[in-house]
Amino acid sequence: MPGDILGLLEAIIDPDKTATSDSGLAAQGNIQVEPGHLLRIGRNLEECDVVLAHPSVSSVHCTVWGIQFDGESVPMCYIRDCSLNGTYVNGQSLLKGESYMLQDGDVISIPNDCEFRFSAVSTCYSPLLFEQLGIKRRVGEWEITPQVVGSGTFGQVLVAERKSAHSKHRPLNYAVKVIRMKREALAKEASILVRLNHPNVIKVHDTFVDENDNIYIFEDLVAGGDLFSYLAKKDCLAPISETEALVIVYQILQALKFLHSKGIVHRDLKLDNILLCTPEPCSRIVLADFGIAKDLPSTRVRMHTIVGTPEYCAPEVGFRVDRNSYRNFSRTASMEQQGYDFKCDLWSLGVMTHIMLTGISPFYGDGTEASIIRNVKIGKLNFGTKQWVGVSDTAKSFVRQLLEVNAEKRMSVQDCFKHPWIAKHRSHLERIYNKKIVAGGTSLTKNIAEIDWKRKMPKAVVLSPPKIQKKKMRK
Repeated sequence: MPGDILGLLEAIIDPDKTATSDSGLAAQGNIQVEPGHLLRIGRNLEECDVVLAHPSVSSVHCTVWGIQFDGESVPMCYIRDCSLNGTYVNGQSLLKGESYMLQDGDVISIPNDCEFRFSAVSTCYSPLLFEQLGIKRRVGEWEITPQVVGSGTFGQVLVAERKSAHSKHRPLNYAVKVIRMKREALAKEASILVRLNHPNVIKVHDTFVDENDNIYIFEDLVAGGDLFSYLAKKDCLAPISETEALVIVYQILQALKFLHSKGIVHRDLKLDNILLCTPEPCSRIVLADFGIAKDLPSTRVRMHTIVGTPEYCAPEVGFRVDRNSYRNFSRTASMEQQGYDFKCDLWSLGVMTHIMLTGISPFYGDGTEASIIRNVKIGKLNFGTKQWVGVSDTAKSFVRQLLEVNAEKRMSVQDCFKHPWIAKHRSHLERIYNKKIVAGGTSLTKNIAEIDWKRKMPKAVVLSPPKIQKKKMRK
């Protein structure tokens, strides 16, 4: 989808005197918002795509980007204020560092300089949705909009806002999953997720069950897309640098360390469930989709149920039995005591790390379920292919020890932190993590990001340049 246009920005106040894009196009022309590309607006000539002149404008004043998960999903465009003097949408100020969804016709104001009108190429806005689905427009302090983010067999994901009568800022956007389920335990488990608080775990703010057995789960709207979309280049998956992969893996490990300490096993980790706050290197990542809509009546039942996506699924989770017997599968007490539940998340991490470093899935084969199951059961890895050229030996060792068929020999989260690929650079990773992720630092600029990697990480780590492999994306 790169090259597609998800939105347009049109300068509407003296653009010929104040702003030009780095391509030489005068800002009074339409500035394209493309999927996955961070459009920077500000005074810095080298870093910004749209350059403004007034001294009150920050170096990078705000960023705009578009996200579309695939050809069937709804395109969404966002804006984030990075400035000292503020950015306004329709006269309302934005909270610095927060992402806001742009709607067709929104007017973006840069104080003392110019304004842009945003035009969405397409939207999924259905005013009759509430009547059709029998769901509420307001739930307590929440107001649900007819803006559809996604849908599936589980239900709908819509945009919601938390109304506050005293706020001078534009209301933040949230996602609300509306699921029709009759199991009371589902709402009970959702209430458990409300109490989870970690920068790398999706934040659930509130839950509600209406008289029609609709369960409303209000959570953060993570605006940078998922990791699969981030790696996707047209019809292929492209690897990222080893350093960038290392920062993502470190964050996933932090999330797993937290979840496992709470007795929670994700059981469906995959690229699609790793969300980015912004589509750029060193973005905060968030683990999402804990299977609430699929199979989460209680922690214990989850431990005895076959779940997960075959491409990322550990062999002990279900591949020891015939695929047709999945729904009747029940683990033995000895398997539970061996802690296999926690180790299955680490296998999934190994698959994702393999893809991030090479652009290919380790056991994908011809893409059929039978091929994947057959390859996973064998667990054979080939580090001699051209995709691994330039990747460090410690990174290969890390992947190999995660993709260990024998769960007892597979690394745990604690083992991962001790592995040389992580341990050797842990002090640098902790500084990046604490400054950028936990403290919520502003986005790194393109040039600063490049300098940061070279300065903070040994050269041996930055070895695998992005390159596109001829692996077709899943449909």
